[in-house]
Amino acid sequence: MSTQCQGIKASQDILGIGIRVNFYYTMVFLAIIPRTPHTEELLNALYANAGLSGLGLLVTAVVQTVQKQLSLFEALFILHILFFLGTGAAPMGKYHWSRSRIVMGVFVQFTSVLGFTGWALYLWIYVKHFGPQPECNDYVKYVVMFFTVGATAPWLRILWIILLVGSALGLVVGFGVNAFFLLTMQHEEDNEEEEPEKTWYFSISIPLFLSAIYSTVMLELTVRRNSTNHHGVVTVDNSWAFGQILSVVMIVANLNEVLHFLFGFFARRRKSARERQAEEEMAVHEVDGRSTTVAFRPRGLPSRDAPQVNTSSEHEPLNLDKKHAVVSQISVDADLQMHDQPISMLR
Repeated sequence: MSTQCQGIKASQDILGIGIRVNFYYTMVFLAIIPRTPHTEELLNALYANAGLSGLGLLVTAVVQTVQKQLSLFEALFILHILFFLGTGAAPMGKYHWSRSRIVMGVFVQFTSVLGFTGWALYLWIYVKHFGPQPECNDYVKYVVMFFTVGATAPWLRILWIILLVGSALGLVVGFGVNAFFLLTMQHEEDNEEEEPEKTWYFSISIPLFLSAIYSTVMLELTVRRNSTNHHGVVTVDNSWAFGQILSVVMIVANLNEVLHFLFGFFARRRKSARERQAEEEMAVHEVDGRSTTVAFRPRGLPSRDAPQVNTSSEHEPLNLDKKHAVVSQISVDADLQMHDQPISMLR
């Protein structure tokens, strides 16, 4: 170790255990929850919380970079989280559609993406002189695919610049195309009929799941390889300070969303089961009603002229010539005095 580098004292509010637990929990939850008609609102809330947390980290990183208070190791930690977690401020409520909302949403996304990309490019362009202790930057390590490399390696800087520019261009183009279609398409009113309920099944996105696992493992390895306990230059304090407790408490907001989703999901399942049972009972009654045709044939009246009461469904007309038609005729041979009124009406 160079005699000029006295070591890096990492901030608890950035590298504390609470921040890391929050990040790991959020990444894994977003990866294992499938996007279905039932989970769409839950995922929107989780993504909104994650984007807001990322935006807070980005603003903090920019402010501390300007103040020369953010070390290279802390900047790499934040960069790694934001690259996989993302930034943004999306509304969690459902509001009436308007073009003003589309414009505002696109503006916020553009601003967050350009802000993150600009800060990250500044970090890698000036990686050797970044932060208040540039003499320690050559000793900072970064883990890529389980390999430990120097953070100031030229090839790593070029690789990150390519990734940042490519991802930023892809996001900007995607936002622009979506905004164009949303602004030009004819929007349907909010009172449109609801789509029929679709079958719920559990499935996860393999690329998203692998990305979550990779990001969490590589970040934890980067912290361990740079700590003084593993011959690094960074002193990481894992004590539970104010910032760490606050980060863990913020997890409760996401757990609250998950619990509300589970309660609502099982309630919907029970309601659907009751509705299906009621429909099956109604179907049985309808089948019983369609299977009987009663013909009243008074005494002395030819059977071909006898008026019939058909209880079959209007959508399925009775056809006596069909092979499988079920016809039941009941001859009314009771006393005419008991049937004077109905017989006169039928004639």
